[in-house]
Amino acid sequence: MKNLIILAALCAAFTAQAAEATPQAALDQFLKFELDGGRLHNDTEGYYEQVHLVDGWKTDALNCDGARCKATVTFTYTPTAKLDMEQAVPHPTGGTAQVEYVVQQKGGQWQVEAGKDTPHVSRVALEKMLKEGL
Repeated sequence: MKNLIILAALCAAFTAQAAEATPQAALDQFLKFELDGGRLHNDTEGYYEQVHLVDGWKTDALNCDGARCKATVTFTYTPTAKLDMEQAVPHPTGGTAQVEYVVQQKGGQWQVEAGKDTPHVSRVALEKMLKEGL
């Protein structure tokens, strides 16, 4: 828990999302940010105590209607049954889940609507951050 709080404090310094020229670029940039642990701190809710550990993901095609697009991302969760990591949302046998992301055009740039849901973080990224003593 302590490691996650310290990690979240460091990640809070990152910009949550950058405006991009295309909806796909905005989604790709946001997913990179989230999977690298960039959403471990939520300004309105405080620190997240747990994250969904992810081994893989696949993005479906964006479905756009004017200045609003939706995309479904299928996450493959890390099996947590043998992990000694209280920061991980339990997914004992792994599994998959689909999460919908909304991308909107604002001022000529595309941005992902960041939700208040539990962050999805790459298992590799989280293990690296914890190993480095964060």
